[in-house]
Amino acid sequence: MSIYQDFTSIPSLEEVAPSLVFEPKREPLRHNGLLVADKFAIINPTLGNMRTDIMPSEPTGEVMQIVGKSHVATPYTVMWDSMREGIELSGLDTSQIQIKFIIAPDGGSYSADIIFKQYEFEPAVGDVHSMRFRIYDSHNMTFKHHIQCGLFRYWCSNGQASIAEKLEVKAKHTLTADPEKLGAVVADFPARLEAEAELYKDMMETPLQKDEAMDFIRSNIATYRVASGVKINEKMVEEGARIWNMYQNLGNTGYRLFNVITHIGTHVTGREGTDMARKQARIEQKAQDIVDTPAFKQLVGLRAVA
Repeated sequence: MSIYQDFTSIPSLEEVAPSLVFEPKREPLRHNGLLVADKFAIINPTLGNMRTDIMPSEPTGEVMQIVGKSHVATPYTVMWDSMREGIELSGLDTSQIQIKFIIAPDGGSYSADIIFKQYEFEPAVGDVHSMRFRIYDSHNMTFKHHIQCGLFRYWCSNGQASIAEKLEVKAKHTLTADPEKLGAVVADFPARLEAEAELYKDMMETPLQKDEAMDFIRSNIATYRVASGVKINEKMVEEGARIWNMYQNLGNTGYRLFNVITHIGTHVTGREGTDMARKQARIEQKAQDIVDTPAFKQLVGLRAVA
């Protein structure tokens, strides 16, 4: 499910993403027919046929990850159901939510966005945002199970990077979880997002010309290292200029550059077979790292933000 769907409560994983409902298998690993000590394959048994050179038999399934003897593969439903219960215990209003999943081709990882439409923030007239949770989980060690909270901007479908505190909950992959603890934490997220949204006004009031924005992109986003030194990816600079032009309604402001960067982090594409959950997380983290820099915060008017 790569498009948003409407729900009136958080559904079961079977209802919203049935391909993720499986019991991961753990099988001894072989190499050239010989067992490899203390190494195991974590398998999605609902896909494909196993390679006989790495498995003792020929069960149905696809290897998602090779792990050590202490690794325990917990079904996705365990942590998803814990999250559902925790949000219910938190008292958050789930009567108008939208959910979208990005799932790796082999089921080895996923991310899920939940937009809570009842929690709206409007830092400027017509600039409407809602609270968004992003849930990550994986069997291939791409992600630890965790929940991130941030703002979702409707006009451009941007998932905005955090500019103040990081709102997230992390949990280990265990056969037990603590819904009450999760609920107590996420119950405070709407109030804490209010403070985040207030900082947007500072960026809106900070003048920033296009040439300054492009200089920042050229120096901080479009650079890459080669053996001979640092080079500039001019195509990336051109793409930054194109996105800047898309946001002309925001004026020549720091808030406009903020949206350019979060746009790059949100609107991610890939070829068929790409693990988009992994790719999106990697690019969004790069965008977050840029927003966290003192150079960015000073440029867009967030000097006081730690």
